[in-house]
Amino acid sequence: MKKLLALTTFGSILFLSSNSAKADTTFDYWGIKRGGNKLDKIEIYTINSSTGQATLKNDYCKMQFFDACYFVDTTNKSFVDESGILNISLQDFSNYIEYDPKNNTFTEGKTKWKSDYKTVLERPILSKDDTGNISIGIAGDPLITKKTNGELHIGENSWITKEENGIQKVWAQDANGHSIPIDYTNGTKLLINGRDVEQSINNVGALSAALTGLPTVPTETTLACGLGTGTHGGDFAFSGGCASKVNDKLSINYAASMTIPGQDYAGDFDDNFSARAGFVWQLGKATKPTQISMGEEKELKKEISDLKENNKNIIAQNKALLSRLERLEKVALGNIKSKDLAVYKLH
Repeated sequence: MKKLLALTTFGSILFLSSNSAKADTTFDYWGIKRGGNKLDKIEIYTINSSTGQATLKNDYCKMQFFDACYFVDTTNKSFVDESGILNISLQDFSNYIEYDPKNNTFTEGKTKWKSDYKTVLERPILSKDDTGNISIGIAGDPLITKKTNGELHIGENSWITKEENGIQKVWAQDANGHSIPIDYTNGTKLLINGRDVEQSINNVGALSAALTGLPTVPTETTLACGLGTGTHGGDFAFSGGCASKVNDKLSINYAASMTIPGQDYAGDFDDNFSARAGFVWQLGKATKPTQISMGEEKELKKEISDLKENNKNIIAQNKALLSRLERLEKVALGNIKSKDLAVYKLH
């Protein structure tokens, strides 16, 4: 917490109450002086150090001795705290007047520890070592360090970023200088252009899985269509598509899949939609398949049944012809009576 307050204080000094909704963003210094009238008011100015332009923000006066206002302290004990409040030290008094830039108001009678000392020297949070590295820190513990090679370190050895060859590189390292993983935890989502990276990966898996369940080549018909679904990492997608057989050698297929609507940080429609289209062109000499379809099986069974029936009829006819042939032989040999021929029925 102390480090954070120190960094906040540094930011307050640099931007001078930039967190104030009403603060003027064109200045980089506060100015405090006595007014030019007989009451000698305390006047608060914002100053642009580049141009010298000063703007009076407010003035304050409380009657003291000989109808004069508070006198501003000349020992430079006034300061800006981490909240952006101006603490104005008063001459011959042990208290301070607070000026709130946000509300443009004054508060009296605030006692500060600095009043116990004649002189106070603030240790700079901005330092530079012998190698030229610039650090922002407190109690010797760096919060932000700008290395001479252009690396910007947050923490003593943690998060590092550097611009190199037009690319902003980011990595992390331990106390020994070894690279370590950067883990976004506690429910924090990593977004790129507003899209959740982890969710996008899961969506791609779900979209691809959904597409694999659709036909690519029709088998027993010239057109086949289907619906599919897929999941990956807890995300779901649905798909639909068709496959068409143009001729014996060419087939085409087309399909699309979409994730379930309502996802957070999912991006626009293009990020939730996937599609494919393709064709199958059979090359080389066509060969008969080793397997037959159900329709072909039914047709083959019918043909076999017809063949069996025809075979029975042929066998019956053959038996009848054999019987007749035997009778004719008996007639020729004189071993059959004429009445046998009269009663014999030819088929």
